[in-house]
Amino acid sequence: MRANSVNISKSLNITPDDIVTEAQPVSAIIQTNDDNTKADSDYEYARRNLYNLIDQGQEALEDMIEFARQAQHPRAYEVVSGFIANLVDANQKLLHLSKQIKEIKKQESDGVELYKEKTINNNLYVGSTAEMLKMIKGE
Repeated sequence: MRANSVNISKSLNITPDDIVTEAQPVSAIIQTNDDNTKADSDYEYARRNLYNLIDQGQEALEDMIEFARQAQHPRAYEVVSGFIANLVDANQKLLHLSKQIKEIKKQESDGVELYKEKTINNNLYVGSTAEMLKMIKGE
């Protein structure tokens, strides 16, 4: 084993003492945060679905309005107005989703900064209340 390390050291232009022949312990383990990636992918999935539903709903609304015009029936117009309300709700949900993800990301970034800047002092007084009163009065 030592002969191999000498040949290696010559070819790499280093001394045999620089070669580590024993396993070294790992000093740090990098851990990925899967929760953030899952949350981001869930957000993107929900956002994509809402966009698709809104787009399809607008196309369907145009067809329903045309049908209501041709039918001239009050129930057809009632269905159209309900469908419009549903599309407005979907748009509001899309805006609410965007607002929520912005707030979550802001809280995460603020939380990291607050943690770094926050100083916690824990003081412990060991003594009687009479001794503490004397200390406060300056006696």
